[in-house]
Amino acid sequence: MKLNQIAKHLAMAGVLVSLSASAFAQVQPNDATPATRQANSALYNKLPFADKTDFENAHKGFIAALPSSMIKGEQGNVIWDPAKYDFVKEGQKSPDSVNPSLWRQSQLINIGGLFKVTDGVYQIRNLDLSNMTIIEGDKGITIIDPLLSAEPAKEGLDLYYANRGKKPVVAVLFTHSHVDHYGGIRGVVDEADVKSGKVKIYAPDGFMKEAVSEISWPYGDEPPRQLYVRQPAQARRERSGWRGSGDHHLRRYRYADPADKLHH
Repeated sequence: MKLNQIAKHLAMAGVLVSLSASAFAQVQPNDATPATRQANSALYNKLPFADKTDFENAHKGFIAALPSSMIKGEQGNVIWDPAKYDFVKEGQKSPDSVNPSLWRQSQLINIGGLFKVTDGVYQIRNLDLSNMTIIEGDKGITIIDPLLSAEPAKEGLDLYYANRGKKPVVAVLFTHSHVDHYGGIRGVVDEADVKSGKVKIYAPDGFMKEAVSEISWPYGDEPPRQLYVRQPAQARRERSGWRGSGDHHLRRYRYADPADKLHH
């Protein structure tokens, strides 16, 4: 499928999601009902919340904190605002309106920064909807899943460079076709380097077809799903009904055409 056709589908998806998001944003949250409070409270006696192993694992390998300032696009729009989830604090008991397991998961997700996974493998966590993995090689680095938007992806790569030294990007791998795993490609590579073959792009077989179908209405179900993942631009709170991680304004997402396919 030609890139101009892809752009048309993505633009149409953006309009539809924008209209739906506006409707969702008008819904005002309610206080938790007595039944909800009772059900959420009962979970504290059923699940091992005193076990902090997951938090210890999430902090393991920490190298450097994420930037604390907003990340904005070329038009001044907010792409990522790390302060939006300051109300989710590690060690804090969940509010009555939230399932304790979901609140605990949010606390774990909020543990962000540059991390060492093992020798030669590093991750940027909680700078976007997905995590970006960087693998060091003899000739340069391979980036796995360059996030949703170019701006956070660039910030993440810059954070890696500041702590590990600058190495050329020689390859990028998209693990699958959800947009938060390829949308930030332009933040980590130059298109000219991809076209010249200097940077290789790898993706699963069928990636191009699935990437378009998943984000384009009526071709797939990705836009409705993203309403819950990305949410409209509104204040985050424990009763907002949203649990996305960023303020990515709707846009035409770009990606480089994979030169090589990964077969099972």
